[in-house]
Amino acid sequence: MSFYTSLTGLNAAAAELAVVSNNIANSSTTSFKRSDATFGDIFASSTSSNPATAKGSGVQVISIDQQFSQGSFELTENALDVAISGEGFFPMAAADGSPVYTRNGSFMLNKDNQVVNSSGFIVQVHPLLADGKSDFNQNLQNLTINRTIAAQATTSVALNIKLPEDSAIIGTDGDTVIDPANIATYNQSQIISLFDDAGEPYTAQVYYQKIGDNVVVGGAPQDQWRASIYVGDPAVLSNAIALNFDANGAVIGAIDDQIIAASPVDGRTQPITLGLAAITHTKAFEVVNQTSDGRALGELTNINIEERGSVVATYSNGVQVSSGRINLANFSSPSGLSQQGGTVYSATNASGTLKFGEPGTSVGTLASGAKERSNVDVTAELVSLIAAQRNFQSNAKALETSGALATTLINMRG
Repeated sequence: MSFYTSLTGLNAAAAELAVVSNNIANSSTTSFKRSDATFGDIFASSTSSNPATAKGSGVQVISIDQQFSQGSFELTENALDVAISGEGFFPMAAADGSPVYTRNGSFMLNKDNQVVNSSGFIVQVHPLLADGKSDFNQNLQNLTINRTIAAQATTSVALNIKLPEDSAIIGTDGDTVIDPANIATYNQSQIISLFDDAGEPYTAQVYYQKIGDNVVVGGAPQDQWRASIYVGDPAVLSNAIALNFDANGAVIGAIDDQIIAASPVDGRTQPITLGLAAITHTKAFEVVNQTSDGRALGELTNINIEERGSVVATYSNGVQVSSGRINLANFSSPSGLSQQGGTVYSATNASGTLKFGEPGTSVGTLASGAKERSNVDVTAELVSLIAAQRNFQSNAKALETSGALATTLINMRG
């Protein structure tokens, strides 16, 4: 019986050596969590045996548990490196679509513009609602960040201006032709940046001429202006708008939206709708607001993963695109997760209930441009290694002693 008892001790010591060795071997593995081996004694007894004289039957491994304590951070220059401060796991999708979880946030973009880890597992996100909160009612989806964003032709322009009331009248008959090189042919001007179908920039110029001062119409004086729009070619008039203002500087009547015709020869297959709001005042010319849609082709310039998990991509044309939020997965019993290798886990019945939380609420926060180091303390592991070695040697000595006793009994003669 002592042979078996010593053998269980050797097996237990070997298991502890294996666990400690694995901890040391992974001391530099990103987000690795050290394990502890838990042992229990073995008793073989029955209802007829005397508990006071029962002898132990050795030792057995009860469990090998990972310790999910926080690892320290290592700063990197990769915007897709993300570390978790606190509880939680990144939700991932394996190649077959099955859910897996990890704390290793060393991510990259693959050829399909998906954010993946080194094993090709895809980061999962929840879509965002209009108020910026996560839409937990929607299924998780692959985190995709396009390397480019398509160009968009300008189709709408909105202007809001203030014209100086004391401007001089241009010409005497209101028919003065605009000459961009001659500032005497207009009072004020502005340039609008636009984009064609291919995202190539071009400009429209708007010239303002005051053609009447305190002209009495219907018994009331009014200032009369004209806005002339030139698109691309400064010599070809595109649209002309009459602007009449009352004594208070307010425009008389509605200013109709202007439709700037498409020009397929110039790469513009869509017309542009220009809306204009204007008043006169006693100060200098002022562009209160000038907005337009359309954009050039955009190249990915930056990816920002915020503390609360929102993923925002910025492109060279100034456009920012939200790709969703990385919500962290948490389990009521993380030690019950099944290790899949590569610091990746899968859920089991023992891991308990799965819940998702926005970073910074019921789970930890995210740190972009950082990786979580292993939580292995090499010094403590070396001490444990020495203790496990001593245990192995002691059990080996006990086995040797049992062998010597057995030899003595065999050599006894009557």
